[in-house]
Parts: sequence; C-alpha cells; structure tokens
Amino acid sequence: MTAAPEVTLDLVRPVPAWAIRAALAVLCAATLVVAFVGTGPVPPAALVAVFVVLVGATVVLPGLGLAALVVLVAATRLIVGDPPALVAVMLLVLLVHLTLWTAAVAARTSWRTRVEGAVLSRGLRDVARVQVGAQVLTVVALVLAGTSLGEGDVWRGLALVAAIAVAAALLPRPSA
Repeated sequence: MTAAPEVTLDLVRPVPAWAIRAALAVLCAATLVVAFVGTGPVPPAALVAVFVVLVGATVVLPGLGLAALVVLVAATRLIVGDPPALVAVMLLVLLVHLTLWTAAVAARTSWRTRVEGAVLSRGLRDVARVQVGAQVLTVVALVLAGTSLGEGDVWRGLALVAAIAVAAALLPRPSA
C-alpha cells in the first residue's frame, strides 16, 4: 500500500489547521457557555467535565460530526431551561453557525494542513451574509413567541445585526 501523494502550494496567507481547530474549541465552548449561563441552574461539575471531553473530541476528530452534538446540547438546554434573553438567543444563532462552519472546515484538514486565508475569509463572508437575515428572523420568531423586548434588548439586537453586516461588507473579497 502506497502513501497518498502530497501536494505543496505556495500560499499567500496560510492558516495552520491547528489554528482552525483551536477556533473550533473556542466556538464550541462559547456555545455551551452561552446556552448554560442564565437559563437555569448551573450544571454539576461532572456534566461540565463531560462537556470538556466533548469539546476536546470535537477538536481532535472533527470529521465525526461532534459539533452537531454540541449544538444539540445547547438547543436542549434552551428548550428545558428558563427562557433566554434576546441577546443570548441571537448570540447562540451566530455561534451555532460559526461552530458548524468551522467544524466543516476542520473536518477537511489534517493537523499538518495549511489553508489559504482567502478561502476562510470568503467562507466567513458567506456566514456573515446569512447571519444578517438569520438574526432578523430570530428577533421576529422571539416576538411571535411572545417574548417582550426591552429597550436595551432592541439596541443590543440592532448592534449585533449591524456588526454582522459590517463584517460581511469589510471581509476581504477575492481578487479574481
């Protein structure tokens, strides 16, 4: 059995796979923290340890789809916990999208891979474009579900949507 041939390319802005996986770890952890903070009792230490193992396994083996399990855990907490604030739900919508996108990128890389920065920025631009609509729909869904919005919630929500729109506009565009 012969080893697969290796290809070497000259990259303009190489991003190592370990950095992508580190970002995946941060996004998974942030998704779980946002889901569990302020929506009920603090989880027991044993459950937190399970979450740490889940995040670690997601980073080491991104091809298994464990990022979807992280999202499922967060969604389950939202369903069974206290109703979250508008900003928490908006932040979770963003984190879930970024977590799943980053996991998909990480699943296509080995630990030694380097990814061109333009590929990542184009993907992030697409995520930001989708997020503008997703955030507006999140607010509409919460209002239709009977969530009352305070003045501070409205301004924080608008700020988050504006920040995502600015990111979509300012991320570097491919030159060709």
